[in-house]
Amino acid sequence: MIKRWMLAMLTALALMANPAVAQASWQEASAVVDAATRDMLALMDNDGLKGSDNIEPLMREIEKVISPVVDFPYIAKSVMGKYYRRASDAERERFAEVFKTTLLRTYAKSIAGFELTRYEIQTPAGESPEPSKQVVTVEVRSANGEAYSLVYYMLKQGDRWTLVNVMVDGINLRITFRNQFSDLYQQNRTIAATIDTWAAKMQDVKLEKTAADDGSEG
Repeated sequence: MIKRWMLAMLTALALMANPAVAQASWQEASAVVDAATRDMLALMDNDGLKGSDNIEPLMREIEKVISPVVDFPYIAKSVMGKYYRRASDAERERFAEVFKTTLLRTYAKSIAGFELTRYEIQTPAGESPEPSKQVVTVEVRSANGEAYSLVYYMLKQGDRWTLVNVMVDGINLRITFRNQFSDLYQQNRTIAATIDTWAAKMQDVKLEKTAADDGSEG
């Protein structure tokens, strides 16, 4: 614990000495989000991908856009939570693939028919204490005037920025899915059966804010 506090203090002092480091890191992370958002807008403008009948083709196109950015194994590990340690390597790999399909389908259903008129990336109020971890907030507005807030949690791994979590209007997807996995495990009692049930039931997951969903987890 003491070492952890010392590391945090040293990191903070380093950022105070060179605040441009954090700003440059946020600029890099926001540029990745901006590019992915523009590519998603292009998909939403494609009439051939609109409507509930085109979910599968839309999923394939979305995968092309977000797969280079989203760290699916990282998120899947967090979704499994304490059960990750109980899973075999094969089960971990299988759930990562099953979860990837869940996330793609959820995203596709969320944007199908959504007419986005504009978006704006919000400049952060302060600097991240860890340059390799950045939060990028995007405000979007639909044709009917409704506004939505998307918060992307970005992590720099090696030489690239990856998405490791997202909040949609206050709903933390990683926490929501983790609660779903825990509930399914309580019903099925084994990792393998939980993954099987997840694959069968999580086609139409509904995102709802829970008491544990305080938006603080990145």
